[in-house]
Amino acid sequence: MKPEVSYAKQTVSSPNPLARFPHRARHATALGLATEAVPRGGALLDFGCGDGHFLRQCAQQRPGLKLFGFDPGWKGGADGYAFVSSLRELPDRQRDAICAFEVLEHLYDPELTDFFEESRRLLRPGGLWILSVQIIGEPTLVLKEINPCLLFRRRSEYTAAELFRASLLGIPAPRAIDRRSSHKGFDFHGLEEQLAQEGKIRVRHWSPFPWAPWWANSQAFYVVEFGS
Repeated sequence: MKPEVSYAKQTVSSPNPLARFPHRARHATALGLATEAVPRGGALLDFGCGDGHFLRQCAQQRPGLKLFGFDPGWKGGADGYAFVSSLRELPDRQRDAICAFEVLEHLYDPELTDFFEESRRLLRPGGLWILSVQIIGEPTLVLKEINPCLLFRRRSEYTAAELFRASLLGIPAPRAIDRRSSHKGFDFHGLEEQLAQEGKIRVRHWSPFPWAPWWANSQAFYVVEFGS
């Protein structure tokens, strides 16, 4: 049995610079969007906060923000922010922004519906969703699959035919049975359509190359204004 590879080693601390660069770029983008969008003294909730690294960075850059973190998979303590074990603990219409970075693609459809319903309850009118999801497909998919295969000797989830169709023809593969640990088959276009129905998309940003077309990037960022 191969030892488990830490999330950091697969992303921001990867020994492969081609894998490391986009993850560091997305962290910088997430921090920039959040700290610029939230008003002075505002309240921000990070949905899927993990160990709270992003929230601690926010606290350093914007000391006056009220910061909250939620992550059902995190059992540790909180440092520099308030950790909530359930969104039900939070009162209505008291958040200025809700962030969810690299999270929504791991939710099953009923959970995604619950996310939007609950966050609509929590956001003030005019509040913001600040979101990022993986761009899965097109030529970048080949690079993403090669990296873990070479570095960590992991077998790809894709068959050769699925990889060909997804990377060269733009046809998404079937979604993985276990979405928690897989991005397979996620199509960000469908999520973008839902975001446009839920609110008004104020910012659409590609990462790590914002000047390049979406298919040359690995992450899509959105700032969506919630109306009422």
